[in-house]
Amino acid sequence: MSQPALPARLVDRPALTARLDTAAGHKVVVVKAGPGWGKTTSVAAWAATRRACWLSAGDTSLDRLSRGLLRALRQRLPRLPVELITSQADAVADLVCGLLDVHLDEPLVLVVDDAGALDGDGARLIEALCLRSPELFSLVLLTRGELGFALPADLCEIDSRELAFTGEEVAALVGADAAGVVRARTAGWPAAVTLYREALSTGCAVPQEDGGDVLVRLAASVLAGEPEPVRELLRAIALLGRVSIALCVALGFTDARDTLPELTRRGLLSGDRPEWSVLEPIGVLLRRDTGGEEVRHRAAVFCERTGAHAEALRHLVEAKRWDLVAQLLLRRDEQIVAAGGADAVLEALEHLEIDDQRLHLVQGFARQHKGDWLGALHSYEQASGKVLRPCLAWRMGQLHALTGQPERAVDLFERTVFDDVASLDEVRLLSLAVRWFRETGRHAQARKLAGRCELAARRCGGHAAKAWSSKAFGFLAAHDGDRVAFEMHYGQAADGARRSGNRMLELTIRTERAWFLAAETSPADALAELGEVVVLGRQAGLVEPDCHHTRALANTRLGRFDAALADADRAGWGVKGLVIRAEVHRRRGEPGQAQAFLDEALAIPGTDPLRILAKATLARVLASENPATARELADEAVADAENLRMWQVPALLARGWVALLAGDRERAREDAAAARALAGRRGDRAGLADALQLAAGTSEKPAVALLAEAAMVWQAAGDEVGALTAKLASARLTGVDVPRFEDELRGHGVRTDVPMADVLGTGLPRTARIAVRTLGGFQVLRDGVPVPGALWQSKKARDLLKILAANRGRPVPRPQLVDLLWPDDLSDRTANRLSVLLSTLRNVLSVSADAEPLVATRDTVALDLSLVDLDVAAFFTTANAALVAHRRNDPAAHRLLIDADELHLGEFLAEEPYEQWAIQVREEVRGRHTAVLRALAQVPDPEQQVGYLTRLLELDPYDESAHVRLVKALRAAGRHGEARRRYEVYLGQMNEIGVRPTEPDLFGRPVLQVS
Repeated sequence: MSQPALPARLVDRPALTARLDTAAGHKVVVVKAGPGWGKTTSVAAWAATRRACWLSAGDTSLDRLSRGLLRALRQRLPRLPVELITSQADAVADLVCGLLDVHLDEPLVLVVDDAGALDGDGARLIEALCLRSPELFSLVLLTRGELGFALPADLCEIDSRELAFTGEEVAALVGADAAGVVRARTAGWPAAVTLYREALSTGCAVPQEDGGDVLVRLAASVLAGEPEPVRELLRAIALLGRVSIALCVALGFTDARDTLPELTRRGLLSGDRPEWSVLEPIGVLLRRDTGGEEVRHRAAVFCERTGAHAEALRHLVEAKRWDLVAQLLLRRDEQIVAAGGADAVLEALEHLEIDDQRLHLVQGFARQHKGDWLGALHSYEQASGKVLRPCLAWRMGQLHALTGQPERAVDLFERTVFDDVASLDEVRLLSLAVRWFRETGRHAQARKLAGRCELAARRCGGHAAKAWSSKAFGFLAAHDGDRVAFEMHYGQAADGARRSGNRMLELTIRTERAWFLAAETSPADALAELGEVVVLGRQAGLVEPDCHHTRALANTRLGRFDAALADADRAGWGVKGLVIRAEVHRRRGEPGQAQAFLDEALAIPGTDPLRILAKATLARVLASENPATARELADEAVADAENLRMWQVPALLARGWVALLAGDRERAREDAAAARALAGRRGDRAGLADALQLAAGTSEKPAVALLAEAAMVWQAAGDEVGALTAKLASARLTGVDVPRFEDELRGHGVRTDVPMADVLGTGLPRTARIAVRTLGGFQVLRDGVPVPGALWQSKKARDLLKILAANRGRPVPRPQLVDLLWPDDLSDRTANRLSVLLSTLRNVLSVSADAEPLVATRDTVALDLSLVDLDVAAFFTTANAALVAHRRNDPAAHRLLIDADELHLGEFLAEEPYEQWAIQVREEVRGRHTAVLRALAQVPDPEQQVGYLTRLLELDPYDESAHVRLVKALRAAGRHGEARRRYEVYLGQMNEIGVRPTEPDLFGRPVLQVS
């Protein structure tokens, strides 16, 4: 029979076409799907452009089928006979196979439509063709269900999942705006998508969620041919939304293991193991039937028994079994919330009349996990009676602790009345109270509570109670720095939680353990632990534990700053998040941003122990700009840390670094030793490395060995930034490889020139609050602001500062200053005049009582360049280092040369053209800058050479070598016109000074005569 006609509008389906082409390489291709999946249309469109013939199996009699088969084959093989005279299926098959063997010289595909309807002789005929036809002959069988005959091993199957329209194909049919909705409601079911297209083409809006009557009628026609057991299974799945094989079996559908995959291949279900759902809008039609409460109830029982408590709640709510909903919430509220069902719990409670105080606890717990802490407290208060019981106390106390108020949690504990019979709620309260008491400095009470918790756990019995008890001892061991006990107790706690089947408790314990690892011992181990926690949580279907703070802290301590900030952003803006962000910016050398976060953290009310770290970090940030405040903050951090025995290492280090930056080496040495010992006992590698760096800073001699050891410890801890920091500090002491390490740290986003309380900051010259500018114009700035003219009182005060600047920190004898300032005055008054000028200059330069930038003795006067930023001195220092590096072919030479060039902003004191002391320095600056430009001009890039050589000739227009190199560089850069003009300038300049050009024929012209 002829191939069916194709619809007028046929969407291009390249993926399906490619799939059919691949499948056609097999002997037999079975295309299986229910009605409306476009089997016939899709295969017909594909066959129309291939060497294929079409057979409809609607009539199953052997006579009609064999004649139809010959007519189909004759479309491609016209020499075949019109009919075969035989009444046996095997004989017909043998004759057809023989004819094909003779006449077939290239591949041919036979498409058999509705092959699933074949039985008897017709089925045997197609079976024989499948099994015995020649190699060049293959078959494509279209069917709605299972085929009633055998198939060869070389078989390929295409089902409804591959026939479904993709998102792009749906968009091509219904438009991009409606594509998302249509695809979601139809799962790409071609017949349903086509109906949507027809509705939209008439100007209608997208049909409502129920799909419209047309789609429902389509679904009804699909279901009409299904047996009742299948319809019942589909109805149950439609009611429940999604099912597993085990759930279907529990509902009484014992053959679900085979039925669900088969229905999926036919297009009645979507999904795959482990869950299936009914295809919409078939589900819409099935859900219109009344009833279903019993199915939902049975499903809820199964889900609770298998640990899917949130699903059990959903089924009971949809069944409106409010009595059972309340019972389930009282039994399983923690598990439901842990699986992300806080919203579902709150929505279910809206349907209940809460006459049981325990339901207020459920409501409060759900609100707490939603972040509605005020609402949670309100619910807890409604649950409380005259007597505060453990079941309420631990929830309310935990909430106060989370908001940074452990004191209020302690107060709640002390008001709690315990029952005579130990319970898990009592064990949990005692375990949490250990933390609350420990964080408020009540160390002895915390230890007693841990003992009480252990006794209560034994009386209560069970693995969960043991887990809570071990967790309390692990917490104490962590803060005592007992690494062995810490690992043992937290290991026992996690094992007990796992044995109890409380996966959420296990993940909570492991997350807490990871925090201690990140904070004090091994951030790399913390990240590994968190990775396992996340995987286990997802496998258990639980809400991902709050790991972001811990991951952010671990990444900060490993020098992975971008990752740390990303995690901190996901964690939120509480004290933890703010302190971690601040630490990232401190280590990056960004004190302004660090201070902003720390100020915000310390402004949050509460007694969170993390405030110790906030104070310590802020002290290090402020140490350069505000040493008095920094010292006060560091002292507070140390005192708080000693009281709570938390964050002692960072507190001691902060005080030590602040002291070192202020010049108190003895205090810094003592704190370095204490931090070093404490960090060593705790296994805190980062703290140990920082303590070694602090010890190096307090050493009387350059402590390169200590810095090298610190670098090794940083490296062992996995902190590349820390290791590079120690190496740079060592390089600054030795003068070797400084630019290389600075560049590597800049690659990590770290600034190396910021004076803060750390190994790099203390190694920098103290930031001068007075800046004297002499290159390109004279100017004096205090804290970045120009000194007012009225403050000078006389021009002689300016002249005095200029003379001192010209000597660049070298002491100038007083008589020499008198001669330079008053060359014609031979009276005795000049000494007094000089004293007055010095007093005026002190007033101009003074910024603080403890900093005297003007050093005046009875015989000499000088500038203290550690307190004065003098541009000409910085230029000479950088230029000299750059030229030495250039002569040694040091790789860092080019960067140093650029730095020196950038420091040269103009001539030295150009406004003093006739003063001999200024002229001498001006010539030195010009000579040094000329040498820098000459070295820079050796770069390989001609364009860069042109720039440097042009500036070099501005300084010295008679530099013949620069003229010649400039002409050659311009020619190399392809700027031939400029090269010729510069050549003429070169010849004219040499003629002007009476010098015969060494290269007079760069452009092949005669030498100009010297006049």
